Amino acid sequence: MDDLFQQIRELRRRDERRGGAPDHVQELLLVTKVAEEACEAGELYRRSKGWGTDGPVTATRREAQHEMCAAIMAGLVALDRLYPDGDASKVWADYLAYGNERARRENTEAA
Repeated sequence: MDDLFQQIRELRRRDERRGGAPDHVQELLLVTKVAEEACEAGELYRRSKGWGTDGPVTATRREAQHEMCAAIMAGLVALDRLYPDGDASKVWADYLAYGNERARRENTEAA
């Protein structure tokens, strides 16, 4: 997990440098980037199905997958900004464990 967030930290540094905004605005830009990327992923997925285009497919499934990865990456970059100094990897690991346990419990109850 630490290796993942070492890579995420590099992406964050790049995004903050590219953003060119004052430091107190960087956090907001990184957080809102998550929604932007997620909307783009949804749009590409819709277009890959030909929905809303009267049938023609104007995007590939691979493009939609890559944009979803961009949304996930943007989320992890924003999380790293909100919880610097290695805390982001712990926050992510804890939340993933919580979500996994909850899903496991709900799936067991539903079976």
